Amino acid sequence: MAPHYQATTLIASPSYPDAITWSSDNLVAVASGHIVTILNPAALDGPRGLVVLRPRDPFPIGVVSREDLFEPSLVPTSLARDTEPCARSVSWSQQGFAPNSGCLLAVCTVDGHVNLYRPPVSEFCDDWVKVADISQLLFNYYQNINFGEDDGPSFPQEKANIDHAPQEKLNNKHTLDTGYAGELQEPLSLRGPGRRKRKPVRVEGYVYDDDDGDDTSKDADFSLNPCPTSTKIPMKKIDMPVHEMAVVIAQAGSQNTKEAFSYNGENKLLPLITAKQYSRRNALLSSLVVAWSPVLPSHNTISHWCILAVGSKSGDVSFWKIYKPGHYTVDVCTVTKDPIFVGVLQAHNSSVCAMSWEVSCSRSSKSSLLLATGCSDGSVKIWSGDIEGLNQCTDAKEVSFSSVAEVTTNSSAPVSSISLSTPAQPRREVNLAVGRVSGSLETCILDLCSNKVENSSECHAHDRVVTGLSWGLDGHCLYSCSQDNSARCWIFEKNQLEEVPVHTNFPELKESIDLSVVSHQCFGLTLGPGEVMIAVVRSLDPNMLDQMYQARTQKAVVEFIWIGGQFLGIPLNKDIYISNKQSAKSSETNFLWWGSNILWSLKNYEKCETGLVLWDVIAALQVLMKSAPAFLETLMHKWVTDLFSDDQQRVSIDALCQCRKDMMSNVSSRKLHLLNIICRKVMLRDPAGENGNSTSTDLWSSLLLSSERELRERLVAFTFAAVLNRKSYFLKGTCAENMWFPVGVAQMRSWVSMNSGGVHNQLRSLSSTIKRLGSRINSVCEYSAKETCAYCSAPVHFESPDIALCGSVDPTIVPTERHKLSRCAASMRLCSVLEPTWYCVCCGGMVDKLVPETYFTMKTSPLLNAADPDVELSLYSAPAVPRCPFCGILLQRLMPEFLLSVSPV
Repeated sequence: MAPHYQATTLIASPSYPDAITWSSDNLVAVASGHIVTILNPAALDGPRGLVVLRPRDPFPIGVVSREDLFEPSLVPTSLARDTEPCARSVSWSQQGFAPNSGCLLAVCTVDGHVNLYRPPVSEFCDDWVKVADISQLLFNYYQNINFGEDDGPSFPQEKANIDHAPQEKLNNKHTLDTGYAGELQEPLSLRGPGRRKRKPVRVEGYVYDDDDGDDTSKDADFSLNPCPTSTKIPMKKIDMPVHEMAVVIAQAGSQNTKEAFSYNGENKLLPLITAKQYSRRNALLSSLVVAWSPVLPSHNTISHWCILAVGSKSGDVSFWKIYKPGHYTVDVCTVTKDPIFVGVLQAHNSSVCAMSWEVSCSRSSKSSLLLATGCSDGSVKIWSGDIEGLNQCTDAKEVSFSSVAEVTTNSSAPVSSISLSTPAQPRREVNLAVGRVSGSLETCILDLCSNKVENSSECHAHDRVVTGLSWGLDGHCLYSCSQDNSARCWIFEKNQLEEVPVHTNFPELKESIDLSVVSHQCFGLTLGPGEVMIAVVRSLDPNMLDQMYQARTQKAVVEFIWIGGQFLGIPLNKDIYISNKQSAKSSETNFLWWGSNILWSLKNYEKCETGLVLWDVIAALQVLMKSAPAFLETLMHKWVTDLFSDDQQRVSIDALCQCRKDMMSNVSSRKLHLLNIICRKVMLRDPAGENGNSTSTDLWSSLLLSSERELRERLVAFTFAAVLNRKSYFLKGTCAENMWFPVGVAQMRSWVSMNSGGVHNQLRSLSSTIKRLGSRINSVCEYSAKETCAYCSAPVHFESPDIALCGSVDPTIVPTERHKLSRCAASMRLCSVLEPTWYCVCCGGMVDKLVPETYFTMKTSPLLNAADPDVELSLYSAPAVPRCPFCGILLQRLMPEFLLSVSPV
């Protein structure tokens, strides 16, 4: 592994635990001071993404009198002087919730604000784009219920309704101008000429301050004057604590609180409240930690959703439901759905410091959504979410979460980090790890059948605050880090923790860079997608750096450490043993652990629930390819034979080479995708290199061709079956509006005709059935056999499913000057040259028409069941997803080299 994979520096230092997190699409986000830095682990020296945090004004929760400033409840607010923005907590959603099918990033700042960000796919910039302001929506909710107080609403326009606000009203109040810089709309002074300005919501019967006069420009939809009118108080940046601002507000008006004006010139009415009310309202809106839940299916099994949990200083946890977009795009990213407010849970009596999600199955085989919360008073609780109730949730009247258990220990130290994990066996148990400010590490097991916490253990793991916890290998091992600048690995056996060294020795091409001598504190760690690598973020000691050239720009470092060559709790696989005379016995043992852990990781990827993001596994295999080719060949032969074997029969590599077609028809599409990735990125990455073997190259080339041929036949059969099913539904008079609309059917029929001697008999039969539809086919699919060149309008004949050459009729144009065009890997039709298309970083294919998600979850070839005409509607009603039909990885827009992109493999 090259040194640039191992470490990179940051321009700002983290300050809070769990400051680093690894996304499911292979991006690393680091909460480093006033910015959130997004890194691509495959190109650490390349471009980065940024979330720039800016100061935010407090929400208008009310004002207090000067006499109440010295109340004990306001002392923390009165002493606060830190006005600089800082990231406190970051969390990635699962893949598929961003408009480009990537991940959304939730960022919680020190001032308590929570925002959601998406990648800048269509904007072509470094700064990530904000898509939702969770704190603003939460403020709208509390404002509608008067913060749960009984003395009536605090704003005149809210007197009509103090019940729970409908979700549509909550979302629409994004446009409500509260007079503070806490909304999604930027201030008028920052808006360019001609930009559209949203009008605030007007309530009938309420007199607004700007209603007098005949100035029509006040109600105009467009504002050409970026400066406020002279009749209003000019906007000023307020760099003062909340309490000082409240005093200014209280003194700005008369003694009557209804005449008190806010300081930003919007003349909004703020109530005079007590110190206790102010402290409580401020705690409700002060968010401390965010955490995304796993993806859960909807009741119609078509759409999927997840929950964003936001823990606050008051001890409450608010829940926000996010649905996957109905379609994906790389052109205009405007398809992100608004968050749905689920409700608020009173989890603790003081600040919620850490949270962790997990999905588990009990004895009744019913899935449950588990949430572990840690508090500043030392308490730890586990909550169970009713998935069916959350699935049908449309308002915030009832919270579908109930208490499962509370972890009782002798320690009362505040919780700093927490982690949940569900072992593969037994499925009725859940592992819980709790890190505390004292440096202690606690582990326990939750029995889902009895809802009791059993076999608790505690050890003094670190000397200072535990700043990161992460379970690995289905709960077999646990990683922890602390502000004492240590990162440790623990094996969880017999309900006890046993420390093992974190191995970093791996056959490198160059010497690795060790920055531990200049690092100062550790603020978090995260596990890679393939779980053979961890990333650790540390702050740097400025006294150990050059004050002129380093200390100014190097505040922290992110280290990527190999962990695959150590004992992690899974059995050692000795079938991959190969004697290496040039290596010592310890090195041979190290290779065996690498092979066992990589085989476990690849086996885990065979489940369709796991996204195909295995960059760290591919990177490790590429190093083995150069340093130990004989061992890698043995390891991959072992993996391929296991890939095509079942419980009844063991397949050898020789048998696989002789009858590949029959075996590949009986395996899942996910296994074929894995085989294609390994062939392209590892075994055939450098076939002419110094370690190349002609016999081995021929074997893997033949496997790749056979696998891609099988996948192409499945894709054509899937498309033909969709056409016939749409025709069947039309004949029955059933609406097929939600069914996938096939395209490129004519080109697929041409491909079947060109390869009639090598394709499956059932595929030729399906093609003949499609032909007999005649002119009726245009009503059920896009059928156009004639194609023309986008550059010269010359006809394009179908010659290859991958590329095309225009056949110009001009005799003066020689064949070498024919335009080369790309064909869509999913539909075989010509790709558009005017609109952006999807791109696969593994095979380099271009995709113009996306395929439904059910295509990628096939257990066997659809041709084996083609005789059955009754196919479920859900098979073709599933949403289309941007995945490569031959690699199964996330498709993306082809970005310039100076912009951040993802590397799934």
